[in-house]
Amino acid sequence: MRRFEVAILGSSGLVGQRLQQLLQNHPFFEVVAIAGSPINVGSMHEEIEWRLDSPKPKYDILICSMSDIPDVDIAFSALPSNVAEVVEPSLVSRGIHVFSNASAFRRIAGIPLVIPEVNPADMKQYDGHACSTNCTVMPVVMPIIGLKGLGIRKISVYTRQALSGAGWKLLSDKAALEGNVNPFIPGEEEKLIAELKYLLDLDIQVTASCNRVSARDGHMVSVELEVDKATDLENVKNLMKIERLNLPSSPEIVNNIIEQTPNRDRDLWTGDGMSITVGNVHVDGNNIRFDALSNNTIRGAAGGVILLAEYAVKEAYITK
Repeated sequence: MRRFEVAILGSSGLVGQRLQQLLQNHPFFEVVAIAGSPINVGSMHEEIEWRLDSPKPKYDILICSMSDIPDVDIAFSALPSNVAEVVEPSLVSRGIHVFSNASAFRRIAGIPLVIPEVNPADMKQYDGHACSTNCTVMPVVMPIIGLKGLGIRKISVYTRQALSGAGWKLLSDKAALEGNVNPFIPGEEEKLIAELKYLLDLDIQVTASCNRVSARDGHMVSVELEVDKATDLENVKNLMKIERLNLPSSPEIVNNIIEQTPNRDRDLWTGDGMSITVGNVHVDGNNIRFDALSNNTIRGAAGGVILLAEYAVKEAYITK
């Protein structure tokens, strides 16, 4: 099939650069425009400061302004919320499909918040604008979604979130990299709880303690849940397994279930960063505990929003 023309909104931000990296030579999508901040407008892509460890992708295009985005098929947004609130609706009004990693429109009526393996039916309300989730909810909800049939009563979550969850700011902070980081993340607990309930479609008790740690990448979570039906370890592990989607960004193993506690050095890039590694699973009757790790800038951000757009193409929510 002919590839869909896309624009990336964000030339120098962490998620924007991950999008540029992941969309190079994509089988569904062809990047024809990258919109950046005023300081970068008019520069060739090769002149943009590249701050990821991975090689810089080759795009022979100029960085355009937000007001000069061409009539592409799809826009991938990595914009700050205050900018997204203005730019994204204007693109939708032009008939451009917008898939957003910004938090501005999450859980807004008529704009689906979707993880394709978790709540694909919510895409039925899609009308040109969809959002991916908060990066922290990903390693929580992916192992839990298959346990709904056990009757989930309540959930408790404790997170250890990497510096990259705050973008370049903390990654360039020497003190933070050396361990002197404020663990408090304003508003994160409220966002995690609200999005988890939304994705599970359950009105249950959820508590969360969200904490920043000095690791560069990877969000680690410890989760405890109480269920109605007593179960055993083998059944829980089977229920946690998720069948891969037949899509370019879907990993061979979606939930990589291991015996030990996940480890950032070993597990961060499992499935090219798109797998969730779940380990240290314990079951005691009606109580289940596990630890999980996800690559927050890939599965929890750029890769997640690309997978959502791939799903929209496959299910003909977007057509040529």
